[in-house]
Amino acid sequence: MKKVLLASTALFAFAGAAAAEVSLSGYAEIGVFGGDDVDTQFHNDIVINVNMSGSTDNGLEFGAKVQFDDTNGSSNINGWPRYDDEAVWVSGSFGKVTLGETDGAYDWALSEIYMGTSLFDDHSTHAGAYWFTGADGWYDNQVMRYEYSFGDFAAGISAEMDDTGTGDTIMAIGVKWSGNMGGVDLGVGLGYQSANSMDAVGLSLSAAMANGVNVTAGYADDEFWGGEWWGLGVGYTAGALLVQANYGEWDYGDSGWGLVANYDLGGGAVAMFGYGSSSSGSGGSFNGNGDDTWSAGLGLSF
Repeated sequence: MKKVLLASTALFAFAGAAAAEVSLSGYAEIGVFGGDDVDTQFHNDIVINVNMSGSTDNGLEFGAKVQFDDTNGSSNINGWPRYDDEAVWVSGSFGKVTLGETDGAYDWALSEIYMGTSLFDDHSTHAGAYWFTGADGWYDNQVMRYEYSFGDFAAGISAEMDDTGTGDTIMAIGVKWSGNMGGVDLGVGLGYQSANSMDAVGLSLSAAMANGVNVTAGYADDEFWGGEWWGLGVGYTAGALLVQANYGEWDYGDSGWGLVANYDLGGGAVAMFGYGSSSSGSGGSFNGNGDDTWSAGLGLSF
């Protein structure tokens, strides 16, 4: 359910560091939303992203990222939002190591069944939604992941430690493959995560066809989330238009479906509509707006 920020960059060069650069990008939303448990109301959001990268004389690459979001719920001096989504990475012929607020290997290997975006991610936050997050972020959200790619395959391992010393380290492993067969772009992911006598295993499949049809499917047995889940998404893209419908279901009875439509207006502006419907005995959709939620507006990338 993460929003994709497609933005231009502003580059800054530093004396004595010709191989280093800092890019600044932004994203904003404007629109309206509503649902069973909330009155129809206006919405806006502003996100600033800073990405840094560089390389050593012998070809070692490194970088870092940080995100500032005005609705992340925490502010520091003068009311400016605290940083979020921070991570540092180093890569070379040995692979890539990332540390920070990043996906564990379980989530990294698996593809969500959702396409597109909406103001409140209504299409992907219904009671049948699942994002393959497993136990990521249970402790301090400082995840270290190592990944290595070889041809069409990639493998990764990760760990998140409990700084209090009371919980087990959350360990995960994942593998994924992507390729093209008969003009169809295929993807397969398999992940496993374990900690504190609980574990999660997940499988994802995707197929993107030349005619614009995209099919994604997922399965998980996740004790961190309390049960077995399966989901299916079917989407279509044609030029500037993207539409998708999805359905997900948990074995303990919660289920839901979502619908999203995006239209690229050009220049970084996207018209967005999202709808989610839940059938749940445990509190409805995860976005807090009820069993049936919707939103409409513009996503603006800078």
